[in-house]
Amino acid sequence: MDLLGVVVIGATGKMGREVVNAVNEADDVYVAGAIDISNQGADIGEMIGSKPLGVFISDDLGTVLDNAKKPCVVVDFTRKDAVLKNIPVALMKGVSAVIGTTGFTDEEISEFDKLGKENNAGIMLAPNFSLGAVLMMKYAKELSRFYDQAEIIEYHNDKKIDSPSGTAKTTADGMTKDDNSIITGVGSSDNHPCRGGDFNGVRVHSVRLKSMIAHQEVLFAGHGELLTIRHDSFSRQSFMPGVLMAVRKVREWNGLKYGLDSII
Repeated sequence: MDLLGVVVIGATGKMGREVVNAVNEADDVYVAGAIDISNQGADIGEMIGSKPLGVFISDDLGTVLDNAKKPCVVVDFTRKDAVLKNIPVALMKGVSAVIGTTGFTDEEISEFDKLGKENNAGIMLAPNFSLGAVLMMKYAKELSRFYDQAEIIEYHNDKKIDSPSGTAKTTADGMTKDDNSIITGVGSSDNHPCRGGDFNGVRVHSVRLKSMIAHQEVLFAGHGELLTIRHDSFSRQSFMPGVLMAVRKVREWNGLKYGLDSII
């Protein structure tokens, strides 16, 4: 059986380097391409502090995919505008994609899904690839059946563009859209700007400070009690088991699946 090749977009970025390293250390996948607007021509192995891999950084995704040995998957943790440019290129070549960027509209997500189905390619789009974060969202959904008040505080680094985070949005969705949920969003109707944003009836407070990776706590208030669940990613390595899981499975379907929980 052929090994699965992985083309990493944004390969010299913080997340890109982690993905390249994780793929390079795995036994059943290998680095088939490295895309970036910086350090073009450099060996991506040397860029991550490893031995040379013979994979040289390029800014031409189409050419890299044309020359890559099949099968292969692209992984993209860059910016929304870059994803909207690059992922259609991959999908129209029948190459499946794993996306960790957030902030897309429903229409943009639907277009990814359409392109995937039209070209027999799978897409995994997830707001968080950490197993602990997925479990946090699952438990928050369950707890929303028992509490009528809840708020979310999420912390990310100051370079993160979107707020609230995709993880916070997904958490709030799960807490309010289920028929069994009794979260009412009490206190969310005021207009005080310091109270955070109202997302589907749940207050979400977005903190953006340097040195943070990805952290979130969900607070549930009852009569005379407070229940808090919290997840912390202290290193980008915490996302790599989920990324590799998605890479290995994304070719099993056509179109888009949202959230790592859909394949666990």
